[in-house]
Amino acid sequence: MTKLDSFHLGELYRELRVARGLKMKDVVSDKLSQAQLSKFENGQTMLSADKLLTAISAIHMSFAEFEHAYYQYEDSSFFKQAKLISKYHSNKNIEGLEKLLIIHDNNSETYDVYDKLNKLVIRCAIHDLNPEYIISDDDKDFITTYLYSIEEWTEYELYIFGNTLQVLSDSDLIFLSKSFIERDSLYLSIPNNNFRTQLVVLNIIFVLLERKKDYCVHYFMKHLESILTYQDMFVKTVLIFLKKVLNYREGKGTHLIDLKKYIHDVEELGHEDVAEFLKDNIVNLL
Repeated sequence: MTKLDSFHLGELYRELRVARGLKMKDVVSDKLSQAQLSKFENGQTMLSADKLLTAISAIHMSFAEFEHAYYQYEDSSFFKQAKLISKYHSNKNIEGLEKLLIIHDNNSETYDVYDKLNKLVIRCAIHDLNPEYIISDDDKDFITTYLYSIEEWTEYELYIFGNTLQVLSDSDLIFLSKSFIERDSLYLSIPNNNFRTQLVVLNIIFVLLERKKDYCVHYFMKHLESILTYQDMFVKTVLIFLKKVLNYREGKGTHLIDLKKYIHDVEELGHEDVAEFLKDNIVNLL
């Protein structure tokens, strides 16, 4: 399914507004007039960035949700490629990554900084699986020069750093990692980036341990621990528990002792708060 073109942006907005049972008068404000909104929805004009954000907020959607609808509830090409890289890497599928590299070269219309960085992410994934696949010093310098040049990292820089840090020199890795940690409050405030931030810090720790840089590891471990909450594993842990409860109620081989053991195991793993939550709720579920 192809992305909607700009002309239909207003039409999409109208569909989303109507679907939420909102009339134009419910959306307009001193920042967005009814005339401006009407022309936008009819495809006659585009809204400026600030007015578009106002309009999206008025129908109780986030910009990310609106963007997802704009792409007809599919990931953008960038995130599709990112997911493929992750899939091939986790499956140790070097051939898949090499094919992805060829596809990227064939579909690339420009040779700019971002094109080269996106290509290097694929190449770094191959290198991680096959160390004989060389990432040149020039390529490493290209990555670090770019990352050092961007004062305020966005989701894109987070993605580039997280997927290329394994090829950086010790000094660049440590410096960029500490700089990243110092400003990660920006990413932690955004749910999707919050999870990515945790993964990046985890990757930093993995690489530093592999390189025997133990003197740095404690700093990053302590920081990662400070930004994690019980909610990060909460949903998965509780879901497993609820499945066990359902099996118990349906007589499918799970016994009360199994439920209590699960809670005990969760507590033993250090998730005392989650275990306490399960204890508080088990009586109401049985």
